[in-house]
Amino acid sequence: MRWDPVEARRYALMDQDPGPIGSRTVWMANLLAYRALALLPSAPRRNGLATTGWSEHEDGQFFTWPLWTHPACPDTVRSLLLLPVLCSRAPDRPALRARGIDAVFRARRIKVGTGANYKVNFSPAREV
Repeated sequence: MRWDPVEARRYALMDQDPGPIGSRTVWMANLLAYRALALLPSAPRRNGLATTGWSEHEDGQFFTWPLWTHPACPDTVRSLLLLPVLCSRAPDRPALRARGIDAVFRARRIKVGTGANYKVNFSPAREV
């Protein structure tokens, strides 16, 4: 699914064509990520689709997620993922810590290629 930045095989950054080399996919990690999609619902809006965890800033599209300190059931995880403060430019850390969120990470959505022949990857995540 190209969700791991390691899977971003950019031709311009390699000394050979990455096509024949193949991808470095970790299948079980992708399966776990696929199963977690149920925690990220989408809904239509006036100008497209809104998906939990996604935000758009002047410098691109980003996926943001929290890391929490205590075990949480799926309903609690859904609630944490829906907190609007997560997608703000600079999340309020004290308010998040009060909810058991220890850290917040963000990765930029990267479009590689042009036209119909493009792939979507993520940049390495950074703590915000």
